[in-house]
Amino acid sequence: MKSELKCSIVRDLLPNYIEKLTSEDTNEAVEEHLKACGDCNEAYEQMVADMGNMEKAPAVELKFLRKIKRTRLMATALCIMVTVGLCYALYASEFKYVNDKGNLSAAITEYTSPFESKVDAYVLETEEIDGVLIASFKDRERTNVNGLAFLSKGINGRYRITGAKIETSEYSSVIQKYSDEIKGDKYYIVSGYNISDEVEEYGLDYCGYKNPGTLSKDRVRHTLRFEVENSQFLDIYNAKEMDEKAKDGSNQQLYYFMLLETSMYDANGMEITENFRINEDAVNDVDGNIAKAELNLLYVFMAIVAWIGYIITKYILTD
Repeated sequence: MKSELKCSIVRDLLPNYIEKLTSEDTNEAVEEHLKACGDCNEAYEQMVADMGNMEKAPAVELKFLRKIKRTRLMATALCIMVTVGLCYALYASEFKYVNDKGNLSAAITEYTSPFESKVDAYVLETEEIDGVLIASFKDRERTNVNGLAFLSKGINGRYRITGAKIETSEYSSVIQKYSDEIKGDKYYIVSGYNISDEVEEYGLDYCGYKNPGTLSKDRVRHTLRFEVENSQFLDIYNAKEMDEKAKDGSNQQLYYFMLLETSMYDANGMEITENFRINEDAVNDVDGNIAKAELNLLYVFMAIVAWIGYIITKYILTD
């Protein structure tokens, strides 16, 4: 075999020889021929070089593909981060206030500024119920102008103003009652400030009628009294519980029974409400209920941003 191998046969065998697929006898015959034939030896060396380059090419290509994949993953992560960041920025633009009296005072002032019943708010007290922050406030200049602001708590721990109630008191010692529904339950909210040292108790004054109708002779007043511990306070009562307590204490069947107003009492239990009535000319007639729109539009914008982010991410990951 060694002496009979022709160049054409050797060159046909070279690919298998290089890949070590030929037998020992064939290997010996090819090697003998290569030693004696310069042309075949040159062809062998060229073939070895070409096959070496063919092995290196896939490695370079694989490295390139890995780099592309890594770049796509980085772009995808960046797109997701930007999308989440924009959605959060939109959300935080609404839920931006903290439970701090200074921050809330500025927020309420800004919130009421477009309306006729605007105030330069000074927050007195705050209380939170079921994720709803209630802040009582007064106007800095018109001290008998007061109100409540309602703020809902967001997932970021900050608050968004959802509404405000503004009233004017006819008294220098102010005990103002409000009623509002929070998470399906009705509450009576009592804000007190500038309370005189003479006032030991305040009352929630209910009114009812002994007979159907609204004749003044049938009108009955029943008062629930509460101790005044500070010159400034914010008390919140469950309306249903207070109404039942007032009905039980009246000891008679009454019609159209409802909470009407508040009153003030001294240490002897005498009503002194009228002692604090201010001059009619000094009463600032300011009142109003301000409500803010729901968050539907905000959620629409957030959904649009999320959808655009999804489309871009899908495009980046598509081959």
